[in-house]
Amino acid sequence: MNRYGWAGHMLRVDLSSGKIRKEESDSYVDEFVGGRGLGQNLLFRELAPGVGALDPRNPLILAAGPLTGTLAPGSGRLSISGKNLLTGGIGSSNVGGHFGPELKYAGFDAVIIEGKSAEPVYLLIEDGKATLYDARHLRGKTTWETEEEVRRAHGRTARILSIGPAGERSAPVACIIADRARAAGRCGFGAVMGSKNLKAIVGRGSLPVEVADPDGFMALAEKARAQVFSTATIQRLRTHGTCGSVGRANASCTIPFRNFQDDHMDEKKLERVARPVFQESYQVRNLSCMGCFFQDTFLYEAKEGEYAPLRVEGFQQNLVWDFVGKLEITDPGAVLAIQALCSKLGMDMDNTSGAIALAFELFEKGIIGEKETEGMRLDWGDHRAVIRLMEKMAHGEGIGSILNQGGYRAAKAIGKGAEQYAVHIKGQDLAEAIRADKGWALGTVVAPRGGGHLNGATMTGMMRISPEESMAVFGTPYGGEQDTYRGKAKVVYWYELFKSAVDTVGLCYFPSKWVDLRFLGPGEYAELLSAATGKKFSGDDLMFLGRKVHNIEKAFNTLHAGFGPEDDYPPGRFFEEPVKSGPYAGALFDRGEWQSMLQEYYRLHGWDPKTGLQTEEILKELGLGFVQEKLTKAGKIRRGP
Repeated sequence: MNRYGWAGHMLRVDLSSGKIRKEESDSYVDEFVGGRGLGQNLLFRELAPGVGALDPRNPLILAAGPLTGTLAPGSGRLSISGKNLLTGGIGSSNVGGHFGPELKYAGFDAVIIEGKSAEPVYLLIEDGKATLYDARHLRGKTTWETEEEVRRAHGRTARILSIGPAGERSAPVACIIADRARAAGRCGFGAVMGSKNLKAIVGRGSLPVEVADPDGFMALAEKARAQVFSTATIQRLRTHGTCGSVGRANASCTIPFRNFQDDHMDEKKLERVARPVFQESYQVRNLSCMGCFFQDTFLYEAKEGEYAPLRVEGFQQNLVWDFVGKLEITDPGAVLAIQALCSKLGMDMDNTSGAIALAFELFEKGIIGEKETEGMRLDWGDHRAVIRLMEKMAHGEGIGSILNQGGYRAAKAIGKGAEQYAVHIKGQDLAEAIRADKGWALGTVVAPRGGGHLNGATMTGMMRISPEESMAVFGTPYGGEQDTYRGKAKVVYWYELFKSAVDTVGLCYFPSKWVDLRFLGPGEYAELLSAATGKKFSGDDLMFLGRKVHNIEKAFNTLHAGFGPEDDYPPGRFFEEPVKSGPYAGALFDRGEWQSMLQEYYRLHGWDPKTGLQTEEILKELGLGFVQEKLTKAGKIRRGP
């Protein structure tokens, strides 16, 4: 049977017994297509409430989409699902590079990893089969060292997901690293992988990904490419990457300064680590994920200075928020060293920086001192102290064994009022400043995985789109007004559905309407999916699919974490402490306005506006009977009008 777009098989790996079995994926992808949709569906069905994230029964699920590994724009993505170690709710991550396509070329749409190995192992997936190998010789090695060792054994073309020392110790700040520099971030998935004694997953494949209509598909791919290249945005991203937006982010007051004590940074300080500095002094060449025409990351090399010699793949906007902003690191060589260290140690930069920034503010306020830091001063801008803390966190030493739990847990452990300075959403550290942009804020705060802008957060305010453009896409004229609550629920709702669908088909957000409204939308993606699979999809079909996936994630949070409306509010200090400087000085949140916006958001989803609970009616409409059954059994559903 020819399965166009899909590889047609999944792997189930039981690390406890060492047994590996191959299953057909047809019955799974028929309804949930692939990627995030497939992974979250499997997770919801197979994981019982009460099972912890580090329990061997918590599966780690890798899933590619039907467009992953094709020539569709941005086809280098892989979705990862599992229980979220930091929040106790839904875990969802997405990583680029080359592993996702390689999994398809190896003959699989998904891998479900369960159990725990008695000793460290790594998993090799190659052309329709899989094998577990002894990884005791990799114990304690960084992700970079692990990749080198594995490639010596299996060839230079092997694509690798691995964890570093932080993951081996099951530190909640640990993440999974792909291709040396690309992170499957948030949710503590590096710790989940470490808890299973799984050091790495290796993909090698030579099998084809066939499409149903090759000529039609190639024509659509070229049309999509031309559509994206017709804008100035693509040229900016190819030249500067996401770090080219640092000036715009500062002008929009979305850079957290000194652990969110302000949302704007002195421009002269920011200039020391602005994009031209790296472009002129460190950049070697452009890099990209598999088949991506954006080429919006860069290889940097430091040939002199304290951290030389160093070669590292360049960073995204998050590093600016996390270390330049939160910790005031303005030494460009140190910025590159921190990027490299996050990758080598396998540490999520958002959660890592959140915990370190908390420690710096607690030190500043006298809540902790040199006794707790073992003689180390924590002064803003001290990159040596930051790097030393990162190493302590990765190896579980001293105060590092507290900070590697993430800011929320670390603050609870420290006590003495530290909790008020931990800036988190649902237990996961917040990366970006949100007080000045209400749409970005709402999308970040209600994100199912906790504190992330990659679900429904809107950039339309920073884009300054016109009322007409906003109305045409979102049904509200207010999308381009940054500091207003009006209409933002509609924009966030639209992006939640859309981006869930993009993750499900296996593509990147960058060529999409999240970045520029002239880029690709549901209609273009539906055409590509139809030509690839031979099944007819419309833009409305994809948005409906995105809605189903989002509701599964919502239900998972209700059952596993007990989240309610109180968890869909920003940190308390954002209602009390305004932005201090910059164009939006004085901005903060109003509880009444937030509540009204939040209730409108619930209404758009068809959830009860007071309790936030899903309704029988909406789950029936979405065909999610298995979700309705579990919520009803738990008494966590709104019945009737």
